[in-house]
Amino acid sequence: MKNYDVIVVGGGMAGAATTYNLSQSGLNVLLLERDNITSGASGRNGGQVIQLDGRDKDTEAMMNRLQYSTRTVDLLKVYKKDLDFDFEFRQIGSIDVAANEVEYQELKELCHLQVQAGDKEIEFLDWKGLHEICPMLGDNFVGARYRWTDGNLSPFALTHGFVEKSIKYGAEVRTHCRVDSVVIESGRVKGVVAGDEKFAADKVVLATSAWTKELVPELQVIPLRSHAALSEAIPEIKGPAFEVVYEGEIIYGSTQFKSGHILLGGGPDRPRTREEQYDYVMSWKDTQKNASILGKLFPKLGDINIFRCWAGTMGTTPDGLPLAGKTSLADGLFVIAGFPNGMAYISYIAKMLSHLIADKSMETDIDLFDPDRFNDLTVEIPEKYNYTILADYLGRL
Repeated sequence: MKNYDVIVVGGGMAGAATTYNLSQSGLNVLLLERDNITSGASGRNGGQVIQLDGRDKDTEAMMNRLQYSTRTVDLLKVYKKDLDFDFEFRQIGSIDVAANEVEYQELKELCHLQVQAGDKEIEFLDWKGLHEICPMLGDNFVGARYRWTDGNLSPFALTHGFVEKSIKYGAEVRTHCRVDSVVIESGRVKGVVAGDEKFAADKVVLATSAWTKELVPELQVIPLRSHAALSEAIPEIKGPAFEVVYEGEIIYGSTQFKSGHILLGGGPDRPRTREEQYDYVMSWKDTQKNASILGKLFPKLGDINIFRCWAGTMGTTPDGLPLAGKTSLADGLFVIAGFPNGMAYISYIAKMLSHLIADKSMETDIDLFDPDRFNDLTVEIPEKYNYTILADYLGRL
């Protein structure tokens, strides 16, 4: 049985970024993924780097989150050089769009609160300002919150960039290796079991997103299914990444990738049980809804074809913030999971977690994401839910 300094479970962006930083620090790291790299949420999300995170008016919570998201954006610019891998990061901005006068006033007030709290990158756009930066948007949209430093990237490419660089630093990466359990003896981590194989390490990191409870039931990560549609490639259009509440549903999109495709996600999805949140099968009805919404949001695009559709399962938590750090459930057990808005957080939080594991100095602590914060909380969620129902039930995502 081979020994490692750290075993990372999960080959999505969180696991890959953690592996990269740990191996860069000189540790002997093993990354285990039960399918392929980015086969889970990291390969199925829209790639929006959006710091316009929810519409709650708790300014202290806003600024707490912002200290991590702004550092993530700064780090992504560093990674464009360090990884030597084009992950298509483009700072095209992002907008949280008002679809009516009530939302217009709500977002205007929210912008004012953010500016007062010290947010120097947030702007409020009236109808004219919104349609100047996003001329393809329907004329019925009346205003928006705008952050110019946001944008989009290819999560598939960024994750593979982390993995390739990790291997160069000496990390071992194994795919199609499903971890069945974490070995804990006398309250201390000793490794993992994967089928007939055992791997030894005194430290294990669970980067297992919506599947975290399969290994450690005490950790409160809630599975949440979403689906997306990708248009055919079209000539470049002007427009930032976006979020909008449209016809009662939370919709998001990356506007346009470098390839010319437009992505729309988070469209109407029927409420599902917890077990059904893992269903990747797309229905014709889902596809039609996504196509219809894309046409309603961007009517000036005219007729464009939907290139493909897919579904995916992400993990979230009762307060909408990820779990990241050391858990008291066992000495040597760490977790980084539950990101409903991962592109704006994962890179920096993974770096700080890696510093914690490697006993290196940390620029910023990650206490806000303490995995133990729900240990004494009984979490009850609706029997059937989708993104909008869960967001309303929990307060924010």
